[in-house]
Amino acid sequence: MHHRFPLIAALIVGTASGCTFPNAGAVSGPVSYEPSHSIAPDKRGKVTFYDDTFGDATPDGIVGGPDNDAWFTDTGNDVVGRVTARGRYTLQQPVGAELSDGITVGPDKNLWFTLGGGGVGTLNLNGKVTLFKDPAGSAPQGITTGPDGALWFAQNGSVGRVTTRGNFKHFTVASADAQLQGIVTGPDGNLWVTQSVVGSRFSNQVIRVTPKGKHRSYTVGLGPAWICVGPDKALWFAERAANAIGRLTTAGEYTEYPTNYQGGGPSGIAVGPDRALWFTDFNGRFGIGRVTKSGKMHFYASGTMGDELRQIALGPIGMMWFTSYQGVDGIGRIATY
Repeated sequence: MHHRFPLIAALIVGTASGCTFPNAGAVSGPVSYEPSHSIAPDKRGKVTFYDDTFGDATPDGIVGGPDNDAWFTDTGNDVVGRVTARGRYTLQQPVGAELSDGITVGPDKNLWFTLGGGGVGTLNLNGKVTLFKDPAGSAPQGITTGPDGALWFAQNGSVGRVTTRGNFKHFTVASADAQLQGIVTGPDGNLWVTQSVVGSRFSNQVIRVTPKGKHRSYTVGLGPAWICVGPDKALWFAERAANAIGRLTTAGEYTEYPTNYQGGGPSGIAVGPDRALWFTDFNGRFGIGRVTKSGKMHFYASGTMGDELRQIALGPIGMMWFTSYQGVDGIGRIATY
């Protein structure tokens, strides 16, 4: 079942000016449901939800797959799922272990994901699962293909490296109780990792890690969560606790762009085909945000107040696909042009 929400932008914010908006957070008017029968290009900002009817769905991580479908993790059911451009769920594969929230496409063109109990798993396009348990694992979250052709993942206090054959190595980059969340390979050939523990002294760092494990930390805004490389070759990340988007160059120059949207909590972030950054709201206030390289923001309501939007990725037919929990449990997409 799927629903299309004809949406309007909530507001436009010139974040560099630091303007405030007294009505920020309001969603105007009732939302109507309208069936979707095609995948013709939609106007920018139009959101379509596809309900996930697989039990008590808790979709979290998401990535555009090598087959032009979107793949996601469901941490409530411990399954990896696939949804087509038309919103059809064609695979929901139990993995036989506790799932975490990271998923990526590996160098072997298979899907790789993190395991809550430590380790990683891989899934080919036919649904075959292989698990690699990691005795030294500690709550791994984000995962990415590294510059060396191995998979790298973020976990408490360290980053892990695993080959496609399942050989692990770990590099301590922070205190053991520092929760590391997002990870991405930067344009400089290093790994960039976020520390995301809200309300602690460990919650305002982005760490650069070389493939040999040398590291350096940079102080940023509070609660950096998911991270990506922007069209300007800088690192962009969602600052959930600061209600802002952060930008960090590989030289360490940091800029923060507040959403100025009351109660917001940016979570996932990814580059769109329009060369803007698209991000989700974990707190169910502004829905989906879009920010340009200059910091200009635009918001699109996600349909219902209280949607807990988690991660976002460029997926089928040039749209941004995202995971939703609460409100609508399932996968959504938003048009980018």
